[in-house]
Amino acid sequence: MRETEIIPSITKASKLEVICLLNRCMSNSLRASTVGLAIVDKARLRLGWTKTSTARWWQDAHTSRATLRRFWQGDRIQQEIFIAICQAVGITNWEAIADSSDIHSINIADIPTPYLDWNEAPDVESFYGRNQELAQLEQWITGGCKLVMIVGIGGIGKTALALALIDHIQSKFDCLIWRSLHSAPSLNSLLDSLLNNFDNNVVHDIPQGTAQLLHHLQQRRYLLILDGLDADLSNYNQFIQKISRDRHQSCILLTSREQPKAIEIDTKTVRCLNLKGLSKTEALELLQSRGFTSKELGLSALVQLYRGNPLALKLVTPLIQLVFAGNVAAFLAQNTLVIGDRLRVILKQQFEQLTDLEQDILYWLAIWQEPVSFSRLQTHLLISVDPATVLEAIVALERRSLLEKWIGTGEISFSLQPLVMKVVTDELVERAAQEIQQVVQSNNMRYFKILRTHRLLRPGTDDIAGDRILHQLRDYLWRVYGATLPQTLERMLWLLKDQSPLAIGYIACNVAVLLKQLRKPG
Repeated sequence: MRETEIIPSITKASKLEVICLLNRCMSNSLRASTVGLAIVDKARLRLGWTKTSTARWWQDAHTSRATLRRFWQGDRIQQEIFIAICQAVGITNWEAIADSSDIHSINIADIPTPYLDWNEAPDVESFYGRNQELAQLEQWITGGCKLVMIVGIGGIGKTALALALIDHIQSKFDCLIWRSLHSAPSLNSLLDSLLNNFDNNVVHDIPQGTAQLLHHLQQRRYLLILDGLDADLSNYNQFIQKISRDRHQSCILLTSREQPKAIEIDTKTVRCLNLKGLSKTEALELLQSRGFTSKELGLSALVQLYRGNPLALKLVTPLIQLVFAGNVAAFLAQNTLVIGDRLRVILKQQFEQLTDLEQDILYWLAIWQEPVSFSRLQTHLLISVDPATVLEAIVALERRSLLEKWIGTGEISFSLQPLVMKVVTDELVERAAQEIQQVVQSNNMRYFKILRTHRLLRPGTDDIAGDRILHQLRDYLWRVYGATLPQTLERMLWLLKDQSPLAIGYIACNVAVLLKQLRKPG
């Protein structure tokens, strides 16, 4: 159940709120003591639950999110629900949680004043660790930051962290509004939605709407959560700049897969947290909640393989338990990476939003499968590109958390983390196969793009049979053409006759190594 709690005055209180207020006066109502809340807090942490965003908690207690929130606020709630909330986290001695003080009669001062709009906030299954990140975010927000950003790759836990943070700090604000931007609403629609919380004015244009919103942010202390600003970040840049620079007493918490380009961070009023994977200890807690004992061989390697990505670990564990009977080492021995459809869609969507140059860089890193320096990368680009432009592309990829940086004794190198490597490799093979199919159908080599600009065999190696990308592409093409594949590839080489070296690029090399691989066993 989700709800919007709007209690600006007693005259506007809803039927649900009136019932809640009456419940406080009932003789069978209870509220938690300060010590009791601390006991419940420890119990829910052991389960990996948030205070108010884990749907299972209020569902197991047969109550609502609103009632669970009032429990944490120290409000009185019905005794049977109070007991059920305690039992849901394994506490049977509910008397130790309850406040034994006398019930006071209700008056106007008892009416809560915060405005809470949680309509678009998601439910979370579990939340582990992140104590350091929570402390840092709380310090920034309570220290007067106007804009705080949580950025990171898909599945890393940005939304869950934002929900857990609100558990800690919502009492410090007069109003809390959560907006999900995953459906990519226009800025005008977002402003209209936000301003509907305050008045019924229609937003005619973005400057007017922004000014109206800033007026409200100046009047009271609001916390606005804009979750998932990923699809069209550029359209929001000017808006974000405006609310981060103008004077007001509120805070905007933004989650995104990338850091906005035009925003100056690490200032007194603007901060950005680049969220990484869970630590080994935190990840093992998550895996324990999924049925592992933490003593299985290979768990640490599994965490490292998935770089502590919470969603990736949650998606792969059912497969390990179902197919490999929980034997993590047996799964790792397959030397493969399994990505659930949900995470694959997220990462592929992020890939498709990149520029052509950014995609080209990721393709090269997927081909090399090892850290590559900037200078080495520059020499393999088919068309000469200004080094400054390539550097900008690398910075943009790093800002989107798609690159891993390696700092050795010499030049800094870059590579892809395994999850990104898997998605980019699959995309590379799929697009290369599509190019070949289009050329076969049309007898026109203009469809060659990736095969022209990228040499698929890892530089410096002759291991054609063992090359992962070539092997994957060969199998893909064999399913399409079968025994006619060699003749099909030879016909492509004929199309290259009398073409310029620039027009051919890496096409001849790629077709030749595919033919050579077909003649090798395996």
